[in-house]
Amino acid sequence: MAPSSPAKIVVIGNGLMGSALARAFAAAGHDVAVWNRTASKAKAVGGGTTAVEDLREAVSGRELVVVSLSNYAAWFELCSSKGVASALAGTTLVQLTSGSPSDARAGLEWAKANGADYLDAAILAYPGFVATDYATVFYAGSRPVFDRHLDTLQAIARKSIFVDEQIGSAATLDCAILEAYYGSSLAFLHAAAMCKAEGLDPKTFFAHKDSFLGLISVTADAARGMIESNDFSGDQCSLDTHVAAIEHIVRLSKDARISTRFPKELLDNYKRAISAGLGSKELPAVFRTLARDDT
Repeated sequence: MAPSSPAKIVVIGNGLMGSALARAFAAAGHDVAVWNRTASKAKAVGGGTTAVEDLREAVSGRELVVVSLSNYAAWFELCSSKGVASALAGTTLVQLTSGSPSDARAGLEWAKANGADYLDAAILAYPGFVATDYATVFYAGSRPVFDRHLDTLQAIARKSIFVDEQIGSAATLDCAILEAYYGSSLAFLHAAAMCKAEGLDPKTFFAHKDSFLGLISVTADAARGMIESNDFSGDQCSLDTHVAAIEHIVRLSKDARISTRFPKELLDNYKRAISAGLGSKELPAVFRTLARDDT
């Protein structure tokens, strides 16, 4: 069903993600222009979008300018092109380029200086999941600006979540979730390598994924309260006991002649907490040694 008031949108950057975003907006009934440095990529987006070759023309008269580029530097290079900044005045920039909180802050400063509203956003989805129930987009910036465009933004993700007016908050949450994802992924892949090296079919390990996912969930719930209260005491399992378990993992890896780099790094981090006098505390006490840079 087409929206009662179709928005005029341009999507800058037509890689896999940008193309998916543009097609989703168009499928929801919006007026969508697309622009890419390589014009043929813009023309290939299709799905009811209109390819525009001139960047200034592409952004002129658009309510939403959605940016999906390789990095923020690419965006700042584009918006410094002749006439582009003035054409962006009065629009709302939605920055979906992956970056850091400092990138987000720089983007906001540029937008303020050039008369544009600004939302910094982070999408948790592969291109193929855009506009499905598996897509989540986090937003930071002005709450009134977010609320004004929410109906339109939900074309790319029904779960369009406002995090905070602090502009770096969406990028921070995105990096935090991705670190948990990449770290745990490396952990279970190393675990599968251990199984294979010891002659145990990795599918047996993966069949018990609920066991380690459950432990992660329980620990995360405990950590939330402990970090808030700054009290890591408990009677479940001390850091000393956890370190002994990790030492078994390092020894197994060494005996099986697979990489020990990852479990050794784990061991070093946990031992650092013990050196700080936290050996009798619960596992989340490691947070205290990570909340500052001791190097």
